Amino acid sequence: MQITKRDGQVVEFDPDKIYQAILKAAQTVYALDDDLRQDLAQVTKKVVLDLEETRAERPTISMIQSLVENRLLDAGFIRIAEHYISYRLQRDLERNGYADQIAVHLHFEKLK
Repeated sequence: MQITKRDGQVVEFDPDKIYQAILKAAQTVYALDDDLRQDLAQVTKKVVLDLEETRAERPTISMIQSLVENRLLDAGFIRIAEHYISYRLQRDLERNGYADQIAVHLHFEKLK
């Protein structure tokens, strides 16, 4: 499967990039152990399945990131999702020249 990057470049899909991005977000919140790594690998697998189910001709990075965010939240990894989403938003601001004006810090609260 091929995906379209933000700059329009078409590249081969690499699920490990999703897993590594999730791990980086997790490391900002928790000390990683084997159980957490396995749980996050399962989240990655579910994202890949979701992506395959969309049957999109050439998914975009934004589409993949939305799937990651949803799966992290569905799995109950609220704090990891906060950091993942914050990082992605901050990178978008940097790409658009606003990094020195705006800093992103999200905090989610689960409604009962």
